[in-house]
Amino acid sequence: MPLSGFVLGPIDTISLMTQLAIILAVGIIAKEISNKTKFPFVVLLIVFGTLLASLGALDLKLLGGLPDLIRILALIIIVFSAGFHLKLREVQADSRLILSFATLGVFLTLFIISGITFALLSIPLLSAIVLGALLSGSDTAAIASAETSGKSRVKTILLSESMFNQPLTLILPLILLDYLVKPEMAWFNIPKFFAMIVIGGVVGVGGAFWGQKILEAGKHKHDEIIGLMIAMGVYVIAENFFGSGIVAVAITSLLLSSAPKRETGLLGKFTEQLAFLFTIVVFIMLGMLFTLSELAILGVSRYEVIAIAVALLVARMVSVSLISLKSDLSFVQRIKLGLISPKGIAPAAMAPLFVAYGITGSDVILKIVYIAIIVSVFISMATFGLGSGQKTVKQQRIEKKEERLLKKEAAERSKQNGKL
Repeated sequence: MPLSGFVLGPIDTISLMTQLAIILAVGIIAKEISNKTKFPFVVLLIVFGTLLASLGALDLKLLGGLPDLIRILALIIIVFSAGFHLKLREVQADSRLILSFATLGVFLTLFIISGITFALLSIPLLSAIVLGALLSGSDTAAIASAETSGKSRVKTILLSESMFNQPLTLILPLILLDYLVKPEMAWFNIPKFFAMIVIGGVVGVGGAFWGQKILEAGKHKHDEIIGLMIAMGVYVIAENFFGSGIVAVAITSLLLSSAPKRETGLLGKFTEQLAFLFTIVVFIMLGMLFTLSELAILGVSRYEVIAIAVALLVARMVSVSLISLKSDLSFVQRIKLGLISPKGIAPAAMAPLFVAYGITGSDVILKIVYIAIIVSVFISMATFGLGSGQKTVKQQRIEKKEERLLKKEAAERSKQNGKL
């Protein structure tokens, strides 16, 4: 079943434009607040989406079928953009570890989250497995936007892992949805899974090769549009040949950014801005899925929040500990890798599909995904902040005050020297 299985319904153009204008304005405001307070940007977007939906300023129904299209484009652009934060040589240094996190780590996380949520939240086993699949990966957008001082090995591993686990976090929920909708076709899912990965990889390598040729032929003209065309093109080709479009996009992006013959700085900046735009829209739309009254009816208890946090932390810590057992990572690096695993675009895009298909218990699944994204981003961004060496707002104010005093003293000394 393709991710893009939706039909755009009738849309009031003015209402649609009004909604998008509000979303963009709120996104910029949230970014400014995040920059000044260091409060997680993604969490602010979700909270503002819920608050404005509760006030009636935003309404997901007015967007018609557009949210589904936006979620797909967001996945393409964010994964494509993330590749430009990396170079192939950086990934190769820890390739075995990264691929283990992105494959074995995803399955370990899936099983552990499923087991803990089934035990602690008293939900049906199948719903717990769906939750495990939705929350098994990490979010490229949250990691790429984390403002740490310079590059670090931990951030490189996390960003590479999130790029390569993104396809699995899309494919696994789709396979489960296929099973729930057409259980008689379940036997076909295993070969289909491997075929999607292989076809996506082949298209990705081909996309990088021909993309490089097209960029060189363009002679620095319209690089941004060409890059967008390449990203969407490899996705569409892979999907039409029953492959994983996201695998194709990730490989194409990484190979293009590492090409020695081409300066991709401008293209990287352009895709970064597009990724920022789609991050705003997708996470505000996630917040718009619930109003405060709807959350009150569904009930969000302290116990549920704690249970979800425990499930996320235990699953990540165990998978990181097992996979990195024989690696040369330090104890501190392993702790950081264990604490940083934000959830985001993939579960935000996939969870509403279970509601759209009327799967039993999908409302509860959507609520838990909503909570899990917020909790995981809080934990991850707090860990990033502690390990980044960033200065607090108070420290920055003190330093500015000391700098002004030094300048004032220097000016007075200069004035006295002039008199002498």
